[in-house]
Amino acid sequence: MAFEKIIGNEKIKQLLTTSIAENNLVHSYLFVGKNGIGKKLFAIEFAKMILCIGENKTSCNNCKSCIQFESKNHPDFMQIEPEDGKSIKIEQIRYMRRKNSRKTNNIFKKSIYYK
Repeated sequence: MAFEKIIGNEKIKQLLTTSIAENNLVHSYLFVGKNGIGKKLFAIEFAKMILCIGENKTSCNNCKSCIQFESKNHPDFMQIEPEDGKSIKIEQIRYMRRKNSRKTNNIFKKSIYYK
């Protein structure tokens, strides 16, 4: 079920899926490129896969974590976007730092932040 919404980029999908399956995640991932190529969608789907507590190590859409994620109510995921469409404000960064200083609710996974 992982990355089912994304067409193409098979090599990247395989790389990210393998890193989760082998529990070989690094501390951060940076999705860069031209506008409209799916960076945001990749980042969100990848975060969902990492936070999933299902048995198959991908987003199962049935576990508590996936349900919280889909309802945009997951305590360990935070999405920050520019308020004015141009830049992220310092208060948004301060809020993110405060939230990041707390422990995760899921003891097996790290908090994910998308910027």
